Amino acid sequence: MSKTYQDDFNNIVVPVEQVELVIQKAVSKGQKHLKAKRRMTIGASVLLLCACVFGSGFVAPSIAKVLANIPFVGSVFEMEKFATSGLGDLADEDVAKFDDLQITEQGITVAIREVYYDQTGFAVGYVVSGADLPDERNFHAYFYYNGRAISGGGGGWHDKIDTMYIGLEQFQPGTGLGLPDSFELEVVITDDLEEVKRSPYRFKIPVSRTSVDEKTKEALVMKAIDTGEGTLLLKKVLFTPAATEVEYEFIQPGGNRERYRGYSASNCTVKLINSSGVALEPGASLQEGRPEGEKWVDTCRVDFPSMKEPAGNMAFELISQEGRKIRVDFAVK
Repeated sequence: MSKTYQDDFNNIVVPVEQVELVIQKAVSKGQKHLKAKRRMTIGASVLLLCACVFGSGFVAPSIAKVLANIPFVGSVFEMEKFATSGLGDLADEDVAKFDDLQITEQGITVAIREVYYDQTGFAVGYVVSGADLPDERNFHAYFYYNGRAISGGGGGWHDKIDTMYIGLEQFQPGTGLGLPDSFELEVVITDDLEEVKRSPYRFKIPVSRTSVDEKTKEALVMKAIDTGEGTLLLKKVLFTPAATEVEYEFIQPGGNRERYRGYSASNCTVKLINSSGVALEPGASLQEGRPEGEKWVDTCRVDFPSMKEPAGNMAFELISQEGRKIRVDFAVK
């Protein structure tokens, strides 16, 4: 008997001064066909296949031999039920894999199996095992850099099989955060958000996106369309092995956002049309809204499925609740 859990995050607002951070969350549970609204993508590669201890509480492979082994064989990223994450087809050299990075506490063992990092974000695959692991316990990953929580949005896919809980979490760092090409990613696994600081399942893993950057392509568009109701500025499109990320701004007259519900970025839908004319459905999105003088500016990033060889004429569409559409055409060389 198995149960499948899929968690995406929609419309979570974290105020930072005048900046509004909106994390879209969609939750869909079912025993039939899982249709994840795709990745809160994250992508990218971790090339360092070891973890190290930076202070007490973080585990390293050198001490993992004294911990219990988890009876799990295979790749979390490649699990069929997690196919919509877009991580199943990544090259081996782009993913850091671990066989013995785990911690056991009170009869429950948590193991990190895979990590991926690119310019759009990162992903972690993990397994939780315990004979007394109840069905209602859902474990999630939380991310830190230099001891501080990484702002942004994320979501994941989860599956419960007998006494094993298998999780895949993707995370999109906030706009302008500027994580370095290589750093120590701190990962905390817990089933209680209020107890994150006390969780014994704490890991610190060196990650690098250097190799994946060589496979990443950027189209700097910087093209604006003004409709009178507002201006859609398509800034750039980033193509990584795990995702296609579109960054854009929607600028409306007037500093009071409440007056402009029709084209409010949080209420709009978006589409990316590839060079074959196929409309790709969005996955994760991250939004920050702010007043700028007499204008309101929504800065947004949204992920779409990855493209193997992106080239040719494409288009990005912003569609209001009433069905009005703003379209920006662009070319990728």
